[in-house]
Amino acid sequence: MSFYQENVDEITTLQLVSQIIGKIKLEYAHQQPQWAHVVLDITPRGFTTGLLKQDEEIFDIEVDLVHNRIIVETATGDRTIDLADGKTIRSYYEEIMTACSALGLEISIYTTPQEMKTTTPFENDEAHHHYNPKISRKILKWFQYASDAESMFLAPLRIRKVLPGLFWGTFDVSCIAIYDQSEPFADDSKIIERAAFDEHMIEFGFWLGDDKYKDPTFFVLPYPFVSDTVLEVDNSFPAGSYFEADMAEYLYEMKYDRHEDDKEKIVQFFKASFIKSQAYLEWENPDHCFSSLRMNKNKR
Repeated sequence: MSFYQENVDEITTLQLVSQIIGKIKLEYAHQQPQWAHVVLDITPRGFTTGLLKQDEEIFDIEVDLVHNRIIVETATGDRTIDLADGKTIRSYYEEIMTACSALGLEISIYTTPQEMKTTTPFENDEAHHHYNPKISRKILKWFQYASDAESMFLAPLRIRKVLPGLFWGTFDVSCIAIYDQSEPFADDSKIIERAAFDEHMIEFGFWLGDDKYKDPTFFVLPYPFVSDTVLEVDNSFPAGSYFEADMAEYLYEMKYDRHEDDKEKIVQFFKASFIKSQAYLEWENPDHCFSSLRMNKNKR
């Protein structure tokens, strides 16, 4: 069985935890295009909202998967919530809200999960209660691995960008290269999509798997979405890359666990997909994106 199949309950519970703190960031961060303000930062220990502000109080919330806890922190104090097997999403939600209130934070969020099969509001969800420290640390290692591989490709790219982070709606670690050309989403009634897709862009991401794609997978998604054609995969791509027409994405599945040496193949996959996607979208001056940085190499 794949990592996703073996650990779907733990993955789902952790995604719901990420949605609770992600929705807090959604409400209290300065808004940015492409929902960039809601992305959770990957840390050495887990993922965090980063710096937020509610009225005059500065705070952050971190999910620490190394020490199995959630930390709500302000300048004047902090509160810790244990991550534990058997604890329900309802309990996590209530404890996070109580911790915030005890620190002087009057937090309110929309409590229905989004972009998930489950739609039970957090305060009523007693079905999701699976936590395994070993599995959580493996998830963290995958997220850190994906974030680093994405940064290797995106960091030197000369283009407007959203840096790698955890998009908690779909529980993927992704980043975005954005081209300054308006392209409004066709259906303005779709609140998430109309803000996510309103300019030419290419998303580079990673997810742990799902019911169809069992293995951890890297993807590249151009917007406007590819339709009525299949984008080319040639020898500029690493072996195993392909274009999935139903998803309008390039895919590169990790069937044999992660290895540091494979990051070069992932960067190769991103670059080849970027070049083909750029051509499809007819972006001008594509070579400029790859112009060398006028810097001495650092210790990375």
